[in-house]
Amino acid sequence: MLLDFGVKGLIFKDGKFLAVHKVTFQDKRLELPGGRVEYGESIEETLIREVNEELGLEFAPVKLIDTWNYMNDTKDHQVAGLIYLCKVIDEEKAIQLSDEHDYYEWVSISEVSRMNETFYPVMKNWKWTELY
Repeated sequence: MLLDFGVKGLIFKDGKFLAVHKVTFQDKRLELPGGRVEYGESIEETLIREVNEELGLEFAPVKLIDTWNYMNDTKDHQVAGLIYLCKVIDEEKAIQLSDEHDYYEWVSISEVSRMNETFYPVMKNWKWTELY
C-alpha cells in the first residue's frame, strides 16, 4: 500500500477558477492544478513548484480552504491533500501547459460539476462567495 500527500490550488480570475485536464483521464472531468509533496518541501513550496511546472504561473498561496482524498480502484494507493486559495502575481503571463495536461479551462462556479470524482464532492459544498 502507498500513501502520498498532495496539494492543489484554487486560482480565480474574473469570477472563474482554473481547472486542468490530465492526459491520462479517459473522460472530460477536470481537476485543480497541483501535485504531490516531495521530501523536505513545505506544503506551500510544493504548491508553488507544482503549479509552476504544470502551468508556468507565478502565484502566491493565500489561505488553506479545504482537504481532499483520493483512493485508487484497487485500494492500494491513497493520496490525501490540501486545497489552497491562490492569487496570481502576473495575470498577463500566458499559461504554458506541461506534458501532464492536454488542456485547461477557466470554469464558472455554476459548472463545478465538471470536476472529477475527487474534487466535485468537496467543492460542491463550498460557500463560494466567502472564498474570494
